[in-house]
Parts: sequence; structure tokens; C-alpha cells
Amino acid sequence: MDQSEYSIRCATLADAAALAQVHEATWRETYSGLMSEQMLDALTADARAEAWRRILSGETGYLSTTYVAERAGGFVAFGSCGEQRNHDFAAAGYDGEFASVYVLRSDQRRGVGKRLMTAMMSDLADRGLAGFTLWVPRDNIPARSLYEQLGGQLIGQRTDAREQGTLMEVAYGWPRPSSVPGV
Repeated sequence: MDQSEYSIRCATLADAAALAQVHEATWRETYSGLMSEQMLDALTADARAEAWRRILSGETGYLSTTYVAERAGGFVAFGSCGEQRNHDFAAAGYDGEFASVYVLRSDQRRGVGKRLMTAMMSDLADRGLAGFTLWVPRDNIPARSLYEQLGGQLIGQRTDAREQGTLMEVAYGWPRPSSVPGV
């Protein structure tokens, strides 16, 4: 599949339901075996559609930009980026963050994840945000490989404890836009 078959654009409020569908599908594909079934079952497209409406309308108070990747008129991936919300990372000079990056399994390893990340890196750099971070499940090796290919360095770890179970996560950081290939 040629990368030119994908288009990347900023999401709009009208995209909330489609984003929720891709969000649920990517969680189930990617995190089965990495998360408890209770954690996976807690993320439903219906619940995420309302959350995406709030995010895309700005109701959450967190000013992020969400990008979607489309192929043949359907969403296959998305990512969100904005200002850093972690005080320790902000103090360490990481002004921006990637809040989410998800690609359907059928479209992984085709360059769409890299294109989404590059679009978000450019977005954050254009806002004058000097460094970027993201959290990823520790055992999500394919995603971690992509982040390392893009110059990300391990900068932290945490245990995300939820009512439905726990998840070990690691943080990647990009200290400066000039350290990012292609940005």
C-alpha cells in the first residue's frame, strides 16, 4: 500500500463518532493481552464519542489538536497533541505532548503512524513548544520501535492504576524539534 493513499487532516467536531469507533478498535487490537479485559471493556465507542465531542469542541479546557488519517474515505488512525500537562516534564523543558497516537492494525507499518507523528511534531514546533513527550504501554513494542525510530528517548515510567486494573507505561521524549528527523 502506497503512503499516498492516506490523507492527514485536522479533525472536526463532526468526526467525533468516527474517531470513537477507531479509538475502540485500536484499543482492542493493540492492547488485548497487554491490559485486563475490564480495562478494554471500559472503553466503548459510545462513551468515547461523547468524550471526543467534548475534546473537539474545546469543552475539556485542554487545547489540543487532533489529526486523523484517512484511506478510501474511512479513518484508519488518529493522534492528538497539545501543551504539556505533566509538571515534571514541563520543568524539564518538554513543553508539548502527544496525548494519543493510534493506528488500526491493518494500516500499521505503512508509514501512516510516522506521518501522523511528523504532522503533530510540526504543529507543536509551530506553536513554539520546544520539546515533546508521550506515554505508551511498556509492552507495546511496535509503537515503542516507531518512537525510537523517530528519535524518542526513554525519560520516565509509571504505573497507571485504574479501577479496572493497572498498566505499566514508559515515557518517550524529544528534547528539541531539531532532534526530530524530518521536522
